Amino acid sequence: MGRRRKKYKRVIRRVRRIPSVFHCPHCGSRSLTIEFKKGGESVEPGMKIAVVRCGNCGLYAEMVVPELFEPVDVYNKFVDAYNEGTIELQFTKREESEEELGEIGY
Repeated sequence: MGRRRKKYKRVIRRVRRIPSVFHCPHCGSRSLTIEFKKGGESVEPGMKIAVVRCGNCGLYAEMVVPELFEPVDVYNKFVDAYNEGTIELQFTKREESEEELGEIGY
């Protein structure tokens, strides 16, 4: 006569991953992506161009960063420069102001 076999609980460990989509400092939505371009002749060796884009508000910026930088590093550097006001920003999408929305009837 044997005993009933004991069930073992499996411990599930979640692997934490580095995010690829970030919060936009301008509009607050989670739609900021970072892409890398090779600089070519215009950028000195060991550097690359990071393109920062927000899919919601159309925020666009380019930064020259070292090749070792990952998207998280570029995001931190971008947010610091945004808060200090030392980075040149462009908006690719047209922002709708409250006046225009009032004229349409929203």
